Amino acid sequence: MKTTMLRCVQSSQAVRKILHIDMDAFFVSVEILKRPDLKGRPVIIGGKSPRGVVSTCSYEARQYGVHSAMPSVRAIRLCPDAIWLPGDFSAYNYYSQQVFEIMRRYSPEVYPLSIDEGRIDLTGSESLFGPSTTIAHRILQDIRDGLGLPASGGLANSGTVAKIASELAKPGGLIVVFPGKEQSFLAPVPIEKIPGVGKVSLPRFHDFGIRTIGDIALCDPDRFAKAFGPWATTLYRIATGAQKSAIPEPAKSPSRSNECTFATDLRHPDDIRHELRRLVEKLGFRLRRNNLKTSTVSVKIRDGQFHTITRSKTLDSPTNKDHLLFNIAETLVFSNLPKNYGIRLLGVAGQNLTAGPDQTVLFETHEEKNYERFYSMVDTIKEKFGRQSVSFGLTQQNRRNEGINDRSTRLRKRTIRITRPSKISIPYYRSM
Repeated sequence: MKTTMLRCVQSSQAVRKILHIDMDAFFVSVEILKRPDLKGRPVIIGGKSPRGVVSTCSYEARQYGVHSAMPSVRAIRLCPDAIWLPGDFSAYNYYSQQVFEIMRRYSPEVYPLSIDEGRIDLTGSESLFGPSTTIAHRILQDIRDGLGLPASGGLANSGTVAKIASELAKPGGLIVVFPGKEQSFLAPVPIEKIPGVGKVSLPRFHDFGIRTIGDIALCDPDRFAKAFGPWATTLYRIATGAQKSAIPEPAKSPSRSNECTFATDLRHPDDIRHELRRLVEKLGFRLRRNNLKTSTVSVKIRDGQFHTITRSKTLDSPTNKDHLLFNIAETLVFSNLPKNYGIRLLGVAGQNLTAGPDQTVLFETHEEKNYERFYSMVDTIKEKFGRQSVSFGLTQQNRRNEGINDRSTRLRKRTIRITRPSKISIPYYRSM
């Protein structure tokens, strides 16, 4: 493992030690665990259809210019010999949990940021495990030796600097930025390495004469604030090394979303409802797995001419139940269907998320208790047998909408064995 350290004389004042862990080509690395013959070969995770998108790829594929979110047709042209895989998200979720469990061995203050990256505050762990640099090495070593997965890390006194350091350390490295060296470390780094600076905002920075993070620190603060508004304060604090937070500032509400681009435009209501159920099911499972509820449901619709609209509805009370999410998403989608074209892309998102247990009402109804048990049971099945083991089915209203009678629906019900000898039949869910 390569290690880069920016050394300085540390002051006696206590500073936070934030380690940002970022898995290297995580999805591909998990696939290599299952198929060692893939090691060293260009591998792409995503849909190879004409409208597919690259989810992620190996470093061998990246040498050809392939990258995440690239249209599959372009990736095929750039790397025609690549091996395409659809993705095994049950396996990715399993190994993600194992990575965070390793991190929790060294500190209870672990902040998962996505399936393949997170932060850990090592400030209070040094008395138990030694210097923070030693702990960082041990965590990366445990992930590599215990799980067989490569990871990179960045260690600094702020989450943002640690994240940037971990990205520059890829693949398989660790960069340590000691207190007092943040500004000099960030100065030559391209501005797009700051989280939140993307393709849309990057031209604004270039027009302003800013190409590196160090350029921000040299700007006139008043002129910079007029050009970039409230965001300017955060950017200036990052560039000057003044930002000290371990986790992202809660200025932007967290969200969870799922979307899909279809090989053929969806036109028939049955097909639209089927795909919408599938997306809602994924969203509901992710929310419940992370003990989250959403207060706002949003849908994203893109038609065959690439016209995109988003619509949202704020709920009276937060939820993570599939049937409630679907009812809202269905109304939003069918109230905003493209008039002359089919649906090319469909997405569902939960926004304004809240964490923690349900805020149950004083007199909880029998139906509400049943739904709690029901979704707990469904999630248990999915975690044990994979997300595709059961899927969102049809409500009474949707049976009528899709011309399916009760008898034919009952005949398609399946029985799912959970633990021997218990069996349970799940209404409105079907086994795959």
